[in-house]
Amino acid sequence: MHRPRGPPLERLRHHHGSGLKGRRRLSINLSVPSLENNTSTWGKEWDWSQRGEEWSAAWGGVSHQWWTTLFPRIQGYVPAGRILEIAPGYGRWTHFLRDLCDELIIVDIAENAIEYCRERFREDAHIRAHVGDGISLPMVTSDSIDLVFSFDSLVHAEADVMRRYLGELSRILASDGVAFLHHSNLEAYEPGTYDPDNVHWRAPTVSAALVEQAAAGMGLTCVSQEKVAWGNETMLLDCFSVITRAGSQFDRPNVVVENFGFATQEIPMSHRLSTQYPPSRPEIRFGDRAGETINTRQAHANALELLECGEPERARSTLHDQMRRAIDPEALNDLAVLTTQSGDSEAGIDLLRALVRLHPDHRAAAENLAALLDIQRPSGCSTVPNVAR
Repeated sequence: MHRPRGPPLERLRHHHGSGLKGRRRLSINLSVPSLENNTSTWGKEWDWSQRGEEWSAAWGGVSHQWWTTLFPRIQGYVPAGRILEIAPGYGRWTHFLRDLCDELIIVDIAENAIEYCRERFREDAHIRAHVGDGISLPMVTSDSIDLVFSFDSLVHAEADVMRRYLGELSRILASDGVAFLHHSNLEAYEPGTYDPDNVHWRAPTVSAALVEQAAAGMGLTCVSQEKVAWGNETMLLDCFSVITRAGSQFDRPNVVVENFGFATQEIPMSHRLSTQYPPSRPEIRFGDRAGETINTRQAHANALELLECGEPERARSTLHDQMRRAIDPEALNDLAVLTTQSGDSEAGIDLLRALVRLHPDHRAAAENLAALLDIQRPSGCSTVPNVAR
């Protein structure tokens, strides 16, 4: 969705003259990061040649930022069955999130960013990438998301956009789902008490209090809000909010902290570590999507509870959705074909029928099932299907 501004504006001016870095000089009003300005900036004007990794330079790189600042804050919510990442950009955090879930949905308003991610993560069949409109999530089914993650992007989202997204969270979060959102806290400061050209394009209409209040009005609860001094030592420009459904296992009274040392202690520590120790290698995968078994067991237990409460349809839907995420359709399709080639066509048909039920859009499975059913007819083709992709 919305992309982080990058280095402080004064540093940009120092290194690039009076203009900002980009494919062409930006002509937007930096004090008002509207949806239209965000769409234009990150979809058309921003120079993505560094893939957004320039925004991690202060930490010593993407890897050190992830392990120092991000993973410690979300570790208690992963692995997760299904993760939604809002505004992945060119995939800085997608690279790490993909191994912490069974299914990852990424949504960005910048079409070029989504195209890049589709190519970058083309081998990850469990990732679905969508171009969004910046205010809604129609591509995400209700009650399905275990973790919503957004970092370095919603800081540019104004109050109207934040409210729209919170409304969507109230629809899409699973019963125990949580959202980790990095957003602006600039509204907490009176206009005229700060330099509007030195607040890193933060949204002036959003604060921690506004997000907490808006979430509560939609049946959600803020359980943690960490206000951080971003790029300075005196202003808590940003906030990390953890939001869940009221009554979820993570629900509790809000814990609010003020972290004035974020820019002067945490970030320098990360950078110091980067000068002594190398980053993680890009080809290394840090998770085996171990959440699959955990989430299947939990979904099974939840389904049985719903059944006992007289809600068989919700029970079926809960278990169906989890099994759909947990089962690799390519592997099951190949197992069905190999079973058929081993002489047990009936078992092959049963496997394919189950696969088509779980993944009705799996073309190879549908074609293989049709071919096997045709074989059983007197005039049917006698060719055993190959492993289809």
